[in-house]
Amino acid sequence: MVAITRPSGEGRRTGDRRQAILDAATRLFAERGFTGVSVQEIADAAGTHKTTVLYHFDTKDALHEAVLAQALGRIAEIQRQFFAGPIVRERVAFLIDQIQAFYAEHPALARLLQRELLDPDGGDAYLRLFVDPIYVPAMESVQRAVDRGLVRPIDPALFIHDTHVALVGYFCHRNFLERLRPGMDPYSVDALIARRDYLVDWIFRLLLPEEGRAKREVRREKVAAGRKRTKLEAGL
Repeated sequence: MVAITRPSGEGRRTGDRRQAILDAATRLFAERGFTGVSVQEIADAAGTHKTTVLYHFDTKDALHEAVLAQALGRIAEIQRQFFAGPIVRERVAFLIDQIQAFYAEHPALARLLQRELLDPDGGDAYLRLFVDPIYVPAMESVQRAVDRGLVRPIDPALFIHDTHVALVGYFCHRNFLERLRPGMDPYSVDALIARRDYLVDWIFRLLLPEEGRAKREVRREKVAAGRKRTKLEAGL
């Protein structure tokens, strides 16, 4: 029989305190940025002492990096899948669903990502942990697709930037969206499905304009066929 060692009560309490500090820091960094929050304020929000925060995290920078590592883990995995595979409509739609579901459940993390880019004095942890390992390779992947003629010639850096803004910014603008669409929850299932379909169409119109023209041709042919059938029926 294999003995299972369970964490002691003190171990659980230590883990709970550490997680409470991470949760408080995530919320405050998302609201006010790295430079706008003190260690004491994080301790107060976590219901603990400043010395306890510094026991778990030697410095504010170390805490900031731990917040980003925890916050970005899942979304980094989804983003990596999003940009690493083939440009197929069903696949892109599925991955956008995953990203949107994550941000809808954790809107503070979307605000955190946006805040990181607005706070130039917060260090380069966000760039090192998220932008460099995910978006730089994604940009190179888009460039290879352009070189092979798989997508039309576009600026990969602008495409990656605009995709990031579209995916993250939506979950930072609840009040704006509710003002545009009174009475509609922008994060409801129906709203997110509509948003996904809009993003998929936007991506494919941008990367594969021929697809858009082909669809328009099909629609025109259907309209013409319908008119011809109507004339024939009228003649009968």
